[in-house]
Amino acid sequence: MGDLALNSSIYGPQTRAHVLRLGEVTELVVHNPSTLDHAMHLHGHAFQVTEYGPSGVPPDPNAPPIPVRTFSDWPMRRDTFVVPPFQYVKVRFSADNPGVWMFHCHMDVHFAMGMAVTFVEAPDVLQRQQTIPQALLDMCHRQGIVTSENGAGNSGFNLTGLPPIPN
Repeated sequence: MGDLALNSSIYGPQTRAHVLRLGEVTELVVHNPSTLDHAMHLHGHAFQVTEYGPSGVPPDPNAPPIPVRTFSDWPMRRDTFVVPPFQYVKVRFSADNPGVWMFHCHMDVHFAMGMAVTFVEAPDVLQRQQTIPQALLDMCHRQGIVTSENGAGNSGFNLTGLPPIPN
């Protein structure tokens, strides 16, 4: 895809792709407006939890307030965190691992409902460094999967042929 690899539109709306440049520092704030815990997981990285606190209105107005907590300049690294009910968690990571990485809820039903994001990290670096083995390309071709151009196998921003976005 050449220079177009850095444009998130090239991957199609179904991917929810967010393109990150090599070395870019990304901060995510995940809010939980529900009564369930959400175990959030980021593939390919160890991130830092930098802050957490209240988010939204808890069902019990008489509950004590949840304090906002921040961490030191060098917080612990991890790849999964839990967002408690009616709270938020802020995490930070550096785009230092070129590839395509999922960020999702570990509750399968939530993942299936779309609680997931795709990070396409340093695709310009990845396309220069990665060679896909011919056996994998052959497997895609046997299944009718196009292995070049954009997410639909077309050139440029022509996304004709992508499956419809689920409701």
